[in-house]
Amino acid sequence: MITTGYKVGPFAGVALVPRPGTTLIPLLQQFVSYNGNDVNTTSLRLIGLQTLPRGIWLKLDAKLPIDWENDNAVPATFEIQLGKHLSDSVGLFADGLFGIGGDRPYDYGAGLGVRFKY
Repeated sequence: MITTGYKVGPFAGVALVPRPGTTLIPLLQQFVSYNGNDVNTTSLRLIGLQTLPRGIWLKLDAKLPIDWENDNAVPATFEIQLGKHLSDSVGLFADGLFGIGGDRPYDYGAGLGVRFKY
């Protein structure tokens, strides 16, 4: 989605630790424009992090935006990541990306990355 103008996106969230090694982060964000194209989108997001043995992690990132300006379109996405810490400050990961719904930003994708912690 390409937009022109200016928008703001305040958000609120909380990190929950139901058990050691598991973190759930529900977020709510509202995007609105104050100049340019009309933007009015509410985004629900859930991030789940799970640490596994030997420095491995698993991350789930589910996003459910509701576009109030585009016939209440719901272009949801689901991302899953598997990574491994090589040291205290560097990790490698692989991502799988999946789009859900008729107005999704992408069908599917994959990626590789490096994470630097400082």
